Amino acid sequence: MRDQTNRGLTRRHFLRAAVGLAGVGVLAACQPKVVEVEKVVTKVVKEVVEKEITVAPAPVEVETINVYECCWAEEHMKAGGALYRQFEVAHPNIKVDDFWPFGDPGWMETLLAQTAADEPIDVIWWCASHHKFAEEGRLLDLQPLVDADITGFTLDDFQATGVDFCYDLPNRQGVLWGVPTNYATVLLWYNMDMFDAAGVDYPTNDWTWEDALEAAKAITKDTDGDGTPDEWGIRVGIDSWRCEPVVRSFGGGYVEVDGAGCLLNSAESVAGLEFLQDLMIKHKVAPSAADEAAMGSTAMFNSNKLAMLVNPEWGLREHLPAHESEGLNFGVVLLPKGPAKRDTNYWAGVSSLTSHAKGSAAAWEVLKFIVSDQYQRTMTVFIPESPAARIETAMYGWLDYHTYPDDRSALVESPKYGKQYFRIARYGKEMEDIIAPALDPVWLGEAAPGEVVADICTNVDAKIKELRS
Repeated sequence: MRDQTNRGLTRRHFLRAAVGLAGVGVLAACQPKVVEVEKVVTKVVKEVVEKEITVAPAPVEVETINVYECCWAEEHMKAGGALYRQFEVAHPNIKVDDFWPFGDPGWMETLLAQTAADEPIDVIWWCASHHKFAEEGRLLDLQPLVDADITGFTLDDFQATGVDFCYDLPNRQGVLWGVPTNYATVLLWYNMDMFDAAGVDYPTNDWTWEDALEAAKAITKDTDGDGTPDEWGIRVGIDSWRCEPVVRSFGGGYVEVDGAGCLLNSAESVAGLEFLQDLMIKHKVAPSAADEAAMGSTAMFNSNKLAMLVNPEWGLREHLPAHESEGLNFGVVLLPKGPAKRDTNYWAGVSSLTSHAKGSAAAWEVLKFIVSDQYQRTMTVFIPESPAARIETAMYGWLDYHTYPDDRSALVESPKYGKQYFRIARYGKEMEDIIAPALDPVWLGEAAPGEVVADICTNVDAKIKELRS
């Protein structure tokens, strides 16, 4: 409240003055006119109050923050836009201009074209590697913003593997290029109906890859006698996303650009690759790419043609419709253990601030909103999508929101075993461009893993040296 000495006279002050003036009038003319004076005073006070009330507030300066989000369907775009409008109501000084490259398979190319044209982009929610932008000086170090934040924001609210990925170097060293936003790991989904029909016990979180192989042998059937199975035991796939954690569980690996370099030529890696090849070529319990071309692995699983499927968390949204409409019964467990350990891949989606947002407190507030429980519940739980890296949101989705399958513990536990997928690490695309085609002869049964890994590692290590120079 203002000091009364700095305000105009109040109504009480005016009335006191009026009484004094009335007394003077009585002495002078013996004709008191207090009522008339009070009416005048009332009018003056009213005018003063009205003038104070109608003073126009200072205009709010609005800052526009340009957000680029990838990997969304149209339903997400509508929901995200509505959430940003809610954010703007709570932050009247901020306007969010959101861009969603819906239906554009080359979203990275679109992003690069926009930045090349100097179109302003402040915040990016990535679903691919951010390292190229970081190395070109296009991203900001978020560590100072995290350290200075006084709103209670902390990286402890996010999965540890996702936080690790956001730093430039292993062991959380160097620049912090983003904040974990969503993620994917790899799990083993199983068709209960096919296990029941074969009289085989369901998988558990304690299974090994040998357990999975024995179950697959018992379930795989050639029902029409043409020499080719019609019902398959397991499908891992041949892509590095699903194969890398299997190889690591044998004690090997694919590549560590910021570490030992190419790992595929180790004896452990070769053993892991041989196990994967044998599923298709030797044991014939896994469909080849040609075998599953007509239906696809998800449709095979949902129609009782495939008993086990190695897939990320989004398997839940791919199988639930068949459960609800066709009565499909399915479950999910952790990826089986190998001879060396249990392992799974971890694909981290992160949100970053670009150099265009330097010095913008508003951009930091928008990024924090993107990774908030409010935003992520809608965008990853209510509308099914890869789960949120915010622990609170992920736990709500797996334990409270979803109710099937009954045992969802693997969905909760899987990130604890996750290791960064090499494809989204530094130079991941360049590594994949060498490794993937070089392993094709292995998956086709045209070469043993030990026959190709030496050349792969020679080329991979040479490429790393070239990129580092």
